[in-house]
Amino acid sequence: MVSERIWRNTAIALCAAVPLSFYVVGDLADAFPGVLTTVSSESGQEAGPRAAAEDDERVTVPAPSGEVAPSVDPENAADLASRMEGHASDPVVDGNLAYSVVDAGTGEVIAERDAGTARVPASTLKLLTAAALLSEVDPGETLTTRALVSDGTVVLQGEGDMTLDEGDLRTLAEGAAELAREQGSGTVRLAVDTSAIQGGENPAWGSNGTAGGWVTPTTAMALDEGWLDGEEYGPKSSDPVGDVASRFAELLGEQGVDVEGSVSEGTAPEGAAAVEVESAPLSEIVRHTLQISDNTTAELLGHLLAAARGEPTTPEGAAAALTDGVRELAAEVGVPSSDLDDLVIRDASGLSTQNRVPPALLAAVLGEVASGGVPALTPILYDVPIAGLSGTLAERFSEGDASAARGLVRGKTGYLGGSSALAGTAVLPDGRTVGYSIVVHGFDGSRAAEARAAADAVAAELVRAE
Repeated sequence: MVSERIWRNTAIALCAAVPLSFYVVGDLADAFPGVLTTVSSESGQEAGPRAAAEDDERVTVPAPSGEVAPSVDPENAADLASRMEGHASDPVVDGNLAYSVVDAGTGEVIAERDAGTARVPASTLKLLTAAALLSEVDPGETLTTRALVSDGTVVLQGEGDMTLDEGDLRTLAEGAAELAREQGSGTVRLAVDTSAIQGGENPAWGSNGTAGGWVTPTTAMALDEGWLDGEEYGPKSSDPVGDVASRFAELLGEQGVDVEGSVSEGTAPEGAAAVEVESAPLSEIVRHTLQISDNTTAELLGHLLAAARGEPTTPEGAAAALTDGVRELAAEVGVPSSDLDDLVIRDASGLSTQNRVPPALLAAVLGEVASGGVPALTPILYDVPIAGLSGTLAERFSEGDASAARGLVRGKTGYLGGSSALAGTAVLPDGRTVGYSIVVHGFDGSRAAEARAAADAVAAELVRAE
């Protein structure tokens, strides 16, 4: 087992250093599925229901033709562009197609159509949220939740762990009860310190907010993400901190320590005896977020980015921090500043219909991720779902010619009303690793399945061998 683990870790390290190795070596080692491993050992989570939005106004746009990079084989590039462009005439698309394909090794554009126009990114925005956060913090960092006991008061202090479970709270309650008894207290007052994350609901979510079951308000602590029935798109708690405090008080009671009075806001006392629990590393929270397109943890990541950048940990502060982080990423990967004129980011999950991101930006950032040039971003390579095999792509790429791309294309899905997006990485038949972003827009919401299939068909052209 040790030798197998070493081999797998070596394969992943090589994948980060050499773009082509990303699929070939990693696939051979079963570090992830691919053309050499086309059956997943476990089924991925199905995509959740689509968020609601007003349909985009249908505007058939011309297809701008960007210059092909000198080092790209002109014939191969022209063939790929022609095949992708051909899907613009698909009935559900009707000309409303935008895409960008960027070489991971050089950052050069291989194919594009209307790539500089900012479009509704939907959940593909989560890729930028992940990239911006991992550029700012140590992916191995964890979020600590503490129970501090002093002078007959227990203070629950959270740093943003919204993934607390029953076992975590029981550990805190058992430890806090023991400390209280050691201090001679059989009855305590309970307070919460949520100063690390101000959070709250984001007005920009509109009808895609907590009431509709799409996302839990961001808080300093939550039990099971505030999913009241354990389902991603089931009812959400409107008071996650209150739920944690209530359950914690019950668990203290089970330990023989009663809580008197109501829960209050408090400040963790310095130097007080404490017991604590840790979340999973941020890298694992990022992976979870991208695999199932978790809106709640995506918003948490945005707030953590705000905290790391010294911005207010409010929904508006998180959006501002993410905007600045994305602009910095864009500058690093050489996206023209003119392509960012219409960039609009109002949340971290992509639920807001006000968000606007150009495909050129997403493709360029993903190309940089796939290049291995920024080690901090490398985990994203293995977090993005695989066509037909995992996460939100488990049930995708099952129709027509697109099925040939199963196991070969990685992509983050996104859907809002009349916009169906897909962004990720792939290896072209000539061995080039690329980042890509595809948006089908302006269709009637009743044709969502067709639009999703159209986006898959465009992405499948990336790996199609003539």
